[in-house]
Amino acid sequence: MHDHPTPDTGDLCERHGLGVDAARWLDAAARLPHPSDKGAADPLAADPGALLEPFALDAADLDEVLAAWPDASWPPGLLYLVERMAARAAADAGTHPVWQDWPALQCAGDARARCAPIVAFAVSLPWYVEHQRSLGAPDEVTFATLRDVGRQVAANRRMFGGAGLETAGWVALQFRSGLYELGRLQFEPNLLGTQASVRWFDADRARALGRGDLYPGEPCLRIHIPTGARLEAEAVRDSLKRARPFFRDALGADYPVATCSSWLLDPQVPDMLGAGSNIAGFQELFTLVEEAAPGDADVFRFVHNRPDTDPGGARRATRLERATADHVAAGGHWYVRTGWLDLPG
Repeated sequence: MHDHPTPDTGDLCERHGLGVDAARWLDAAARLPHPSDKGAADPLAADPGALLEPFALDAADLDEVLAAWPDASWPPGLLYLVERMAARAAADAGTHPVWQDWPALQCAGDARARCAPIVAFAVSLPWYVEHQRSLGAPDEVTFATLRDVGRQVAANRRMFGGAGLETAGWVALQFRSGLYELGRLQFEPNLLGTQASVRWFDADRARALGRGDLYPGEPCLRIHIPTGARLEAEAVRDSLKRARPFFRDALGADYPVATCSSWLLDPQVPDMLGAGSNIAGFQELFTLVEEAAPGDADVFRFVHNRPDTDPGGARRATRLERATADHVAAGGHWYVRTGWLDLPG
């Protein structure tokens, strides 16, 4: 990857509609080591098809990203944007569980700018795959995890009408070795505590439970549920059985406790769908933390693929879509609940 001159980031972001947050992000990344030092590929010389293949992009997304792949005709500022994003991914490797913000470029008018984070992660694949092998993660897990990039790009198209990566910060977590997909579920090494929509006990409540491994700051795996297949009980059990041995045997870290913070744990959901639903069965695995967080935005994002919470424009093709939208239309709300469970050894 070649060096590209440092542009006026404010001018660059204004010209391409990237916003002031992106300019600040680029300024913070300006002095990071060049990504080629880590082993990133040069987008102007690499085979984009080979680099994008592990992401399992949908056909329409793949065509759009290939059309927006960097070439010698690109403005230096956009080449610099890709370079600094790749530099950020490389510099942050191994820093989880600290969250790192990434600019959301999904509304940029220029498709090259919208696709810049996808390109940056693609050119980062050579060092990422090698790093996972050095940690002891099997290729099967590494490449299963990478397919989530395709899901995120597809969600971007459904929500905003084109290829992009609004959730670049989420994908960056994966490139920090902070996310692994083990069958139906994804697992994020983290620490117990309250953060964003995650809720957790304070020290007094944890002490009353008589469990030292439930204290704030203790290690845990956060469970995430990728979109796609049904949340079938056998597939969930298989993922939970794989989690603790994988992290202990492949990565050398033991996590006895897992948590999940999701609208799927809102007790209102099985009340509307029925006690025998897959969601109800999933909920039964967890002990809930009492405090809840607002969840309407999550429901409309993950069920209806909308960036707003307007039930008037929501899809109602399935029972879940009808139940979630009608509940909000009637004045109700959904909540993110946090639950925990002991992982099998």
